[in-house]
Amino acid sequence: METLIGLIIFGLIFGIPAFMRNYTFDHRLPPDGYKVDHGAMSHDLAMGKSKNEVMDKCNRGGYDVKK
Repeated sequence: METLIGLIIFGLIFGIPAFMRNYTFDHRLPPDGYKVDHGAMSHDLAMGKSKNEVMDKCNRGGYDVKK
């Protein structure tokens, strides 16, 4: 029983941040007057950057360009 509780807690510790990153990425809107450059995002993925790196950069506004 202790092992099960430990596994659940361990899963929550690592699962919640991953869930929050995906939620923020899926629901983020750029500031007014900007748009997300999906071409640059696709280029970074094609050049070998991991999906997590691209999501973090997008969440920080790294792909926002003026309209």
